[in-house]
Amino acid sequence: MTTTAFPVRVLARREIRHYLGSWLYWVGTALLALTLIPRDASSTAAAMIAPSALIGVFGIIIMAGLTRRSDRAAAAAGSVAVPERARTLALAAAVVVPVVTALLWYVAAVIIYFVDPPAPETVPFPPFGDGHVLTVMFALSVVPALSGPILGLVLARWLPRRGVVPLAVVLVVLITIVMQGNFESTWHWRVIWPWTYWYGPIGWNTGDDQWVALPGSPQLWIVYLLAICAVGVLVALYHDPESDRSRLRMLIGIGAAVAVVAVVLTMVLGLPDAVPNPLTA
Repeated sequence: MTTTAFPVRVLARREIRHYLGSWLYWVGTALLALTLIPRDASSTAAAMIAPSALIGVFGIIIMAGLTRRSDRAAAAAGSVAVPERARTLALAAAVVVPVVTALLWYVAAVIIYFVDPPAPETVPFPPFGDGHVLTVMFALSVVPALSGPILGLVLARWLPRRGVVPLAVVLVVLITIVMQGNFESTWHWRVIWPWTYWYGPIGWNTGDDQWVALPGSPQLWIVYLLAICAVGVLVALYHDPESDRSRLRMLIGIGAAVAVVAVVLTMVLGLPDAVPNPLTA
């Protein structure tokens, strides 16, 4: 690893510039800024889908494109090209761009949340408070800005064929629609999917848009999501046939074990059951 440390630093700076040079990134960022204008009673407590889509989902496409660009440049360089694992690490370092962007959105959203708080019939309500809401906002805004680009990196490494990334984006969106808590049968195990609502105007029981908090621990869910992200980077590195695959297998196994423990704890800790807000709109 010491022989590639310098190339990784140089390449990382280049990939960060390339990410910043993506028109799709800037379109998403511009649209994201508009979502900070509260439009309903929930203030910014329910706006997390914006950074998830505009930074996270767009990040899948952007990172896949950067990976293909990096591979073309390496192929053109021939024998002087740096190892694939170094280029993969550099690409992974470029996630600092979407993550910082999402963090800035999150800070602004939190400020707005306290300046213009949600209405009492939304969130928070007993037995959870602002901390629960802010944790969910972080999990559904900042973390997808990390996981989306990492998914794009993994797809570009292992499934580089044309059309795979658009198909993956469509599948991610469709599965998310199913797993966001719209169906009571998914309430306890929906957290296996990396994007799901934790509260909202579910209204299954009353039909009057009553807000309901769904079961589980969002704090432990963040641990689960970060473990998946770490495994994703390791899986992308594993694609390089010259990498230390035995060590990577061990690290992937450890990361997967942490993810399994975290998602199980997510399901068994926190709110044990769905809790409706006693107030309705």
